Amino acid sequence: MNFDQVISVFIGYLFGCFQTSYFVSKWVKKEDIRKLGSGNAGASNVTSELGWSYGIFTGIIDVLKAYIPVQIILFIFPQSSPDMDLILMALAGTGAILGHIYPFFMDFRGGKGIACYIGILLAFDWHIGLATIIILIVLTIITDYISIGSIVLYLAVPTLAYYTGDYPNIVIGCSLILLIVGLVKHRINIQRIMNGTEKGLRSVLRKEK
Repeated sequence: MNFDQVISVFIGYLFGCFQTSYFVSKWVKKEDIRKLGSGNAGASNVTSELGWSYGIFTGIIDVLKAYIPVQIILFIFPQSSPDMDLILMALAGTGAILGHIYPFFMDFRGGKGIACYIGILLAFDWHIGLATIIILIVLTIITDYISIGSIVLYLAVPTLAYYTGDYPNIVIGCSLILLIVGLVKHRINIQRIMNGTEKGLRSVLRKEK
């Protein structure tokens, strides 16, 4: 990796380490979000434990903390080719997701990176990002599980990136790394779904009422 690429990952990681769910939970309940509900430091657990308003706020900030570094990288390192732009954007975005999942100041125990992933896709192409949000919402409503849509997203991105043939190998490699990390982070959700113990969207809605 050259200097531009290393800095891209580093900047993305630092942005990703800002744990919105942790700070919101500390502010609202004076507790670590990882000790509440599912134990996940993400917007879905904030929604479940603190309500929709806090969950939506957390999700928006998590989207932005991946979207912003991708845009910053393009400003700092203007490239001479579209492929190099895509590579630096992918590296910055991957760094942001890894920072969200493995924040250094929280013993590397963070969230699952879906909101950050949406932020990356919005930075690449807002049409793709918006379509992803809609698909995730539809899948969540149909299956009742937020984690189903999340897993589908992690699987779909590298598959589409490979078969379209429009993306450099490094970009595909980044998406494969995120796929592996994403599946590892969701293994507990997969087990809970199979055991029938995963908390669904409808249970969260009933709790809100």
